[in-house]
Amino acid sequence: MLGTLEAAELPNGDFVVAAHGPLDERIAGELRDTLLPLTAGGGNVVLDLADAHGLDARTLAIITCAAQLLRERDAELAIVTHSPFVRQLVSDAGIGALVVLHRSLAEAIRRD
Repeated sequence: MLGTLEAAELPNGDFVVAAHGPLDERIAGELRDTLLPLTAGGGNVVLDLADAHGLDARTLAIITCAAQLLRERDAELAIVTHSPFVRQLVSDAGIGALVVLHRSLAEAIRRD
């Protein structure tokens, strides 16, 4: 199964990027090309990883970069995951202060 991404703008100007399947080398470039331009917009970004797996170092670096860019403009990167593995990676990478973890997309969207 190949990984896929979907991106959508919410009515409030925030964005949701949903990843499905493996987050491998092929999808990392697509994630970069989708996620990083959204950091220049006016809203927060929700990265939905609930249906994704296989988070690697390259993907984590892209997420970290996006979180830092959003933080610079007082916006937020929220990550949706129920995976203990992803939660541990976020903690181990030291980006827990840059992102907000949620267990569901509904929870992440409601946070305002």
